[in-house]
Amino acid sequence: ERRDILVLDARHVAGGASGRNGGLLLTGVAHSYANACTLYGRDTTRELWSLTVRNREAMIGWATKFGTPVRRCGSYILACDERQAEELNESVALMREDGFKAEWHASDPLKRNFVAGMYIPDDGAIQPAALTTGLIKASGAQIREASEVYALESQDDGVLVRSRGGDVLAQRVFLATNAWTPLLVAEFADAIVPGRGQVIATAPAPEVLKEACYCDDGFEYFQQLPDGRFVLGGYRNLAFEEERTYADHTTPTIQSALEAFLADHFPELVELPIERRWSGTMAFTPDGLPLVGRLRRDERIAFAVGFNGHGLGLGIMVAEHLLSDLAGGDAGMFAARRMMPGAL
Repeated sequence: ERRDILVLDARHVAGGASGRNGGLLLTGVAHSYANACTLYGRDTTRELWSLTVRNREAMIGWATKFGTPVRRCGSYILACDERQAEELNESVALMREDGFKAEWHASDPLKRNFVAGMYIPDDGAIQPAALTTGLIKASGAQIREASEVYALESQDDGVLVRSRGGDVLAQRVFLATNAWTPLLVAEFADAIVPGRGQVIATAPAPEVLKEACYCDDGFEYFQQLPDGRFVLGGYRNLAFEEERTYADHTTPTIQSALEAFLADHFPELVELPIERRWSGTMAFTPDGLPLVGRLRRDERIAFAVGFNGHGLGLGIMVAEHLLSDLAGGDAGMFAARRMMPGAL
């Protein structure tokens, strides 16, 4: 049955973290496989990693279809100390037992002042803003930009969505509001906190890196684009409280740390101008997993939010879980009722 779909965007398409992220298509989430097994159990971890593999392949497929720049360049998960190295080594063994591709490097595979690393050959990197734009165009949905939503009012004949770009009476509302969800829906006050991620991009340089890289328990991540620009983000852990914000400006503390990282690991890039500095706001949940479901007070309002910095790696699969839930199935490990009394 044909449905009219309207997307309300507070800024413009890909104007938030969906277009501002590091562009890495990685297997797994922020936790190592070994740590995730401890937190979630072996079966759930295996399922979660499988979802990220399916998501990666879907992303690469869409990008190929749209002509969006994408590279299957492989990834390195890098250890910065012995504790991280031991955890990665254990993770490689567990992943291989569970059927995932992973290679262990007991010393620094890049020879750039890391301790050890894990290589995943099928991972890649993408231009996230271009992919987001392509997905929107392919969906056939109407877009209304500069339309920040500030209230949802339940009525007998629908949900009145009040936005800066005009009000809309909707039969169903889908919240893809991630970090901003608690500002709109009170039930999320204890379930989501914002976290700013800051990034820099250098001027073009000769090739120094082929792979997508993630290190220091995910607190730093980097890649070199095909045009030679080096993109590096992270160091939120240096100022957790300051970075727990909706403000999207950059800060001297984090920007200086990013530049120091270049000096430590890629000294040949230090003299290059930093062409871009930016940030994106992420959403973090208490257990590190997204939240999927419907509001108990109005089942017409559904949501898929709380991606913990891995929206690019999980977004399509989480959306599938939401559709399953709406069709009478179950959202599985992402079901929001695990921590939200106000969710179905």
